[in-house]
Amino acid sequence: MAKRWAAPAAGPRRLAAPVAAPVAMLLLLLSPQCRADWKIKPAVELRETYSDNVQLTTDELARSQFITDLAPSLSIANNGPRLKLSAAFTTHLFAYSNDRIPGTNSSQRQLAADARAKLIEDLLFFDATASIDQRAISAFGPQVANNGYAGTNRTEVSTWRLSPYLAHRFGSAATAELRYARDSVKSGDIGLGDSTGNTVSTSISSGPAFRTIGWGLRASHLALDSTRGGESTEDTASAQLNWRVSEKLSLNANRGYDKYDYKALEGDTAGPSYSLGLVWSPSRRTQLQASAGKRYYGNSYMLNATHRSRHTVWNVSYNDAVTTTRGEFLRPVSIDTASLLDGLFSATISDPVARQQAVDAYIRSNGLPASIIQNTNSFSNRYILQKQFQASAAFNTAKTITVLSLNATRRNALSMPEAAGSLPGSLPGIGLDSLNDNAKQAGAALSFNYRISPRGGANLIVSKTRTESLATGIKDEQMLLSLGMARQMQKKLKGAVELRHVRGNALTPGGRSYRENALSASLSQQF
Repeated sequence: MAKRWAAPAAGPRRLAAPVAAPVAMLLLLLSPQCRADWKIKPAVELRETYSDNVQLTTDELARSQFITDLAPSLSIANNGPRLKLSAAFTTHLFAYSNDRIPGTNSSQRQLAADARAKLIEDLLFFDATASIDQRAISAFGPQVANNGYAGTNRTEVSTWRLSPYLAHRFGSAATAELRYARDSVKSGDIGLGDSTGNTVSTSISSGPAFRTIGWGLRASHLALDSTRGGESTEDTASAQLNWRVSEKLSLNANRGYDKYDYKALEGDTAGPSYSLGLVWSPSRRTQLQASAGKRYYGNSYMLNATHRSRHTVWNVSYNDAVTTTRGEFLRPVSIDTASLLDGLFSATISDPVARQQAVDAYIRSNGLPASIIQNTNSFSNRYILQKQFQASAAFNTAKTITVLSLNATRRNALSMPEAAGSLPGSLPGIGLDSLNDNAKQAGAALSFNYRISPRGGANLIVSKTRTESLATGIKDEQMLLSLGMARQMQKKLKGAVELRHVRGNALTPGGRSYRENALSASLSQQF
């Protein structure tokens, strides 16, 4: 049968909020205060994929199809003295060799935008971010693995954040900031709903004049309004003292107070906090930050260690915090390919602009993924205590780049469920809140890239994650194996092929599993 093209269906109200931040960025770009050189790069990619399980469903229901993916895109970049902007927007249009079946997408949008503007020197600044992407609804069920045509256990999530702020240096004595931020997270009406937040924060900290003893004061207030979770507020305040023991070692003490107004399952929702910590920098390439203390929910710890050599980059981190699903969507990816490569390339490319260009070119020419591994931010409308450990290591040789990453997260619900909804296709009698809000995840990933020639390379990705519900005992495993090759055929024309295998436990009665084998070939052209 002839292939059927389907254009994206989105009403004006759905598009209005995600477009707000990009429009604001373009206005900044055109303003007299932010004039600088900038680049606009349109591109288009054509990908043909064969999948033996296009819906990511159980084996007996699996259906094979050829899928054509036409993906026009536009990227904007500016690295001027008063405006730094990076934005990329892509629309995927899917066509199927047979009739499109339920559980597949006709289109998909992707947006990643970030802008930092200096409006008045040493006084007025403006930040803006925006994103649109397909996100997994739950860690239990099929996960995204470069198969945007599959709509099982995922929906489109859009975010934006606009933040004007005042910042000023009082000579060498102190630095102060007063910031307002308005943000939005939209996911339609599946479990999470839509929400907006308004945050006012202020801080003042000591400057270089305080060489031995430093200090800092911070406070913030967040008012959150959610269509499913209702209204809530978060208030935090803290004071910090720093003692510079030597050029390499500093000690710090923190005292503060946290106040949340959610309906608690048990225990307090407010209370004092304290911590003692250190910052140790034995060399320019090694740093260790650590702290231990107590907050209203119990003991609290933080660790952040980094080490860089000429051919390796190492990162280890741990933290615990009260958070929400929508708050995690507004944070940047914690382990991304670009930052790891930036650390590797810094030994040979000192200029940050040239290094960023080299990193971007390497990722494009070798078909590397944007991120290595990250926990699934399962949909929930509850406040959650999240404890997260992450570790990554990157190794660089003349021909290869290897990245290893480990990830472990434990989430425990703190607040009462607020119309959390149910996960489509979940087990009978088990709602979204029962699965997602009390769970632990662990995962490991390996990415190995071999540079065959200056124009191309081969890439192997292996990852495995395991999720367990602490409330129901349900366990779920996901595995991805991907082997790809990419070649820069001309200056602006790239070709790639990929062989992919994914499998895992599907959330269906009886705990049956699913698997997919897919082969794809693509051509991408920049203009």
